[in-house]
Amino acid sequence: MLSNFYSLLLIICIFSIIYIINYSYLYFYKNKDFSNLKNNIMGSILIVFGILKLYDIEKFMEIFQKYDIISKNIPIYSYAYPFIEIILGICFMYSVKLNKVKLITNLLMFISIISVSLSMIKGQTLRCGCLGAFFHIPLSYVTLSENIIMLLTNNL
Repeated sequence: MLSNFYSLLLIICIFSIIYIINYSYLYFYKNKDFSNLKNNIMGSILIVFGILKLYDIEKFMEIFQKYDIISKNIPIYSYAYPFIEIILGICFMYSVKLNKVKLITNLLMFISIISVSLSMIKGQTLRCGCLGAFFHIPLSYVTLSENIIMLLTNNL
């Protein structure tokens, strides 16, 4: 597994690349209208993270069910989660029913924050499912920080 430092670095790199791509797109092709930049970034992040989870969905489900409070009780939720992220991401990108999309995203991030916090309090050493089974990232303060930042960004 990656150390906390490298996990944080990887996630920062992914966020940075997504920001640069979205900023560049809006700057060069959309007449410098940055009003949707935040929605495009949130949408891109959700789509990329959802697609990474689909890389090996069975392994993702196994990882996710070990710490997510809903997946532990309703296993089908862990299968649906990547698709929910992708759909929410598309809705963000195209500004479809943003109030409902933001509410659902807030709910997902809040549930994730609770799930990760409970696992950390119990002292469990688990893998994070945030980037699917593609990367071996430990469930840690990095995971918690990622969810908190996404929750705060969604509400700005």
